[in-house]
Amino acid sequence: MRQLRLVGWLVMLCMLSGCALLSTSQKPEVNLVNVQPGSHEGLQQNFLITLQVTNPTAHELNISGISYNLKLQGQKLISGVSGGLRPLPAYGQSMVKVPASANLISGLKIIGAFMEDSTQAVEFELEARINLGWWRFPVTVVESGSIDLGKYGVK
Repeated sequence: MRQLRLVGWLVMLCMLSGCALLSTSQKPEVNLVNVQPGSHEGLQQNFLITLQVTNPTAHELNISGISYNLKLQGQKLISGVSGGLRPLPAYGQSMVKVPASANLISGLKIIGAFMEDSTQAVEFELEARINLGWWRFPVTVVESGSIDLGKYGVK
């Protein structure tokens, strides 16, 4: 019985060390490149979002899917998903087109927040969840900050 426990612990340690080797210290990078408006239905506006996904590692990433959320002023505005993507080469970049939609009610809340706050800065948060084909848990990439609209002549 004691030997069986020892073997069990050794198997668990091997599995944990294997998981540690599988996790990458560098996550893929995701940048918003383009937003194309599409059709609308009721209170929902559709878009085609172009994301640039960068692989900063020495290993090819087999991406099975990506989901995307964009928040402005703390309100979720645009979200979308895409599957069946091509592998991302080591130290490579790929453009991914993601169909997305925006709820116009959220858009109205954001407009209301802009009207209440006279500052020219817009807070944003971009969250992309990348599913790797063989890895069960998605890799989450979050980018946040603010954009000063005054620099772009928006009043």
